[in-house]
Amino acid sequence: MNKLKKELLSEKNTNYFLEQIAGPLAPSVVKIFNNEALSPEDISKRLKQKITTVRSTLNSLHYRGIACYKKQRNDKNMYEFLWEIKFKKIIEILLLQEMKKYKKNEDSINDKEVHDFFYCPNKCTEVAFEIAAAYDFKCPTCGKGLEVVNTKNKLTNLKKQNKQIAENIKKLESLIEKIKDNTNGYVCE
Repeated sequence: MNKLKKELLSEKNTNYFLEQIAGPLAPSVVKIFNNEALSPEDISKRLKQKITTVRSTLNSLHYRGIACYKKQRNDKNMYEFLWEIKFKKIIEILLLQEMKKYKKNEDSINDKEVHDFFYCPNKCTEVAFEIAAAYDFKCPTCGKGLEVVNTKNKLTNLKKQNKQIAENIKKLESLIEKIKDNTNGYVCE
């Protein structure tokens, strides 16, 4: 699992995603989990962060189904929460995002191959020929004349992006098959 976890967390997309959904501490919190349940206090000590920040991060991850907890009584008969991370869920969400990006790029490629596009030199807008004609080839925002987009360069870039996204999808699909979920008995959603 450690090798797979390391491979997953070495991706810049993964760290960016975790930061977006749960804050700047999220990648560090996820990295310290190694097949063992941890309390927020343990995480706080290991990362030298405030307990409230750690709890907030865990709750944000829990909201997305990534962090799971179970409640149990400790020696003093008080409830304590033990947390676990669902690495498989991280991959599933990333995979879904990559597939959406791929589809959006495919639609854009198909659109650019079929239609001529016009853009405003002030970068206000980019529209298809039909819409540009309706505006008399003037920008609806600033009134400047619209110019023809060089779709050849855009198509090349979009196809290159889609090739990279397809590679990411393959990598994520191979990872998802290898990772086992060990969060039985935890509240995940």
